[in-house]
Amino acid sequence: MKRTAQLIVIVLASLALLYAQESQTMEMTGTICNSACVKQSAGQASCDASCSDKSGDAVFVDDSGKVSKISNPDKVTGKMGQKVKVKCKMNKDKEAMEILDVVLANAG
Repeated sequence: MKRTAQLIVIVLASLALLYAQESQTMEMTGTICNSACVKQSAGQASCDASCSDKSGDAVFVDDSGKVSKISNPDKVTGKMGQKVKVKCKMNKDKEAMEILDVVLANAG
C-alpha cells in the first residue's frame, strides 16, 4: 500500500513539473511573415520583404532563422513583414506558438 501511494505521489509530482515547464512564457525577437514569403538560405529561413503573396498563413521567423506557426494569427494582424518582439508560449508539440503580446522591435 505504501509503495502504491509513493508511486502515485511521484507520478503526480512529475506531471506537475512537466506542466509547469510547458506553460512558461518566453520572449523572442523576429519577423512576422506570410508562410508563402519564407525563403530558405544556407539552412536558415528569412522573410522575403519584396513578397506580396497573401495566400499563406502567418508565421514567426526568429532571429536565428527558425520558423514557427502562430496558433492565434489574429494577434499579429497588421504586423506582417515587421520586426517584432513577442511574448509567447510554445505549444506542447513545439510546432506552433501562442502569442500573448507583440510589440515592434527597436529599429536600432
